[in-house]
Amino acid sequence: MLKRSVGFVLMLSVGLLFSCKDKKDKDSEENEFNKAEMLTNVSANIILPSLTQFDAEISDLKSSFVNFKNAPTQANLDEVKMNWKASYLTWQTLKIFDFGPIRDIGFKSSTGTYPVDPAKIESNINSGSYNLAAISNLDAIGLNALDYLFYNSNALAELQNNAAYVEYAEKVIQKLYNETQSVVNAWSSYKSTFNESTGTSSTSAFSEFVNEFNRDYELAKTAKIGIPIGKANLGLSNPEYVEARYSGISFDLLIESIKALKATYNGKGLINGKSGLGFSDYLVNLEKTSLDNTINNKFDIILSKAEGFSMTLEEAINDPSMENQLDELYLHLQQQVVNIKTDMTAAFGVLITYQDNDGD
Repeated sequence: MLKRSVGFVLMLSVGLLFSCKDKKDKDSEENEFNKAEMLTNVSANIILPSLTQFDAEISDLKSSFVNFKNAPTQANLDEVKMNWKASYLTWQTLKIFDFGPIRDIGFKSSTGTYPVDPAKIESNINSGSYNLAAISNLDAIGLNALDYLFYNSNALAELQNNAAYVEYAEKVIQKLYNETQSVVNAWSSYKSTFNESTGTSSTSAFSEFVNEFNRDYELAKTAKIGIPIGKANLGLSNPEYVEARYSGISFDLLIESIKALKATYNGKGLINGKSGLGFSDYLVNLEKTSLDNTINNKFDIILSKAEGFSMTLEEAINDPSMENQLDELYLHLQQQVVNIKTDMTAAFGVLITYQDNDGD
């Protein structure tokens, strides 16, 4: 009788053990975050709409410059500038994704490198002999080269009277156009690869996305603000490093960049307004709601600080009364690095593989 009772208890225990295990496995499956769905949302509602809009705006820039070339009036130059600015603002939503086709052709570097080298640009124009594909000319091409070519104090006169100057600007625009077409075409086939690569190895699309999201944020912190206001140079400001220095739209670009990063974090497309899964949802799924709230709140604070300036960044740098306001903006930019680069990536199990030299 005792043996029979012991046997029954053992069988009951084993049954309960497997029942608990089955329930745990079922709960785990139900709670598992769908990274493929998140990546599909990012490609469909964030990357591709941004790429399509950038393509259209670069095409408009190219067409408007041809119109200006045929009739070089101030009104036609204003049209060129409007299309240039629209392209540059949309670029802030696209530059986050420096992997796959964008990385393959060095599109981020050739489109958005700053500061530009005005002396190099002028030397190229005067010599008439230059290779815009050369690495040595990265600071003489792209959207920032056009900032100089369209907005320097002699721009209109040069564009009206200097054929070599016009030719150089036209070639810079054509390069932007050609490379944009290349990325558009490549993304049509890369999309499925991106959507399905959900692992955490350094070569997975998910890992590259997390890394480039962080790297782009750090570039916004360091290159857009930190270096110009002197945080990388013992407190000595560097106004010559201001992005889009000649047009004075550096704060506009920073604000659009932070808006794009926040929207991407939340799985929302700025271009089409559609929403899906994003990093925010993943953190909540991992029971990191407090961190998610901290990240979103910090993005809002940064935007509020950046929108608080009624002058250009260079003017703010040169105004001693703006020093504390600039320092506050940079402090909040710096604090967000810990949230997204340390805490978020640790929760995701992703290793940061890029190098930065500013000590966060």
